[in-house]
Amino acid sequence: MRKYALKDNIFYEAIVLSLALLFILLMGVAFEKDHDYHLELYAKDQQIYELQRKLDETEDLYGKATYYIEMLNKEREQ
Repeated sequence: MRKYALKDNIFYEAIVLSLALLFILLMGVAFEKDHDYHLELYAKDQQIYELQRKLDETEDLYGKATYYIEMLNKEREQ
């Protein structure tokens, strides 16, 4: 009577293939989540860039307004 090794068992092959497919699936899910995370970071970076640009424009307008007010005050004093 021949004893069957675990490697000769069809169920062993099915388990190994199932685990390999599960590993591939989990790696795909992890990659997708990582990709989504980077897309969210990129979107937030874009929002920060836009807010910084608007802040720079506002500071520029404030500087111009301050300059014109000072010029008007000098004209009034003369």
